[in-house]
Amino acid sequence: MKTEKGTPLKVAMLGHKTVPAMDSSRGGIEVVVEELAPRLVEMGCEVTCYNRTGCDNGGLTEYKGVKLKPVPTFKRKGLAAMTSSFFATVKATFGGYDVIHFHAEGPCFWMWIPRLFGKRCVATIHGDTGISSTSKNSFFCPNRGLELVTV
Repeated sequence: MKTEKGTPLKVAMLGHKTVPAMDSSRGGIEVVVEELAPRLVEMGCEVTCYNRTGCDNGGLTEYKGVKLKPVPTFKRKGLAAMTSSFFATVKATFGGYDVIHFHAEGPCFWMWIPRLFGKRCVATIHGDTGISSTSKNSFFCPNRGLELVTV
């Protein structure tokens, strides 16, 4: 995939724990990201996954062509997901990406930051959210180029 300028599309992914997950931290989101990110690389995208610190990925900095970058994480129950998502959002916002892909509802809380700077964002909500199909797009960002995908 190429941008309008003919350069590879640069995609940042966040909201997962770590890719690849080599311990008990592997959940549904990690499975999706672990499958999706390398496939985007195969299609010509440059993909970076922002991993939580403290989750074991074997110390890798790259996985199947996907760049892996750690982000600070406060390892307290209830804070890990929000803090890692915040730091990943800030890094992605200023990291020169064309698209920032948020996984899960919690990380989407920070989506206003890149949107404030005109970044394109995609949200993938995993599982049954209870959001009706007519309200999905308006729930996050109506008419702002945001695509909401449920898996």
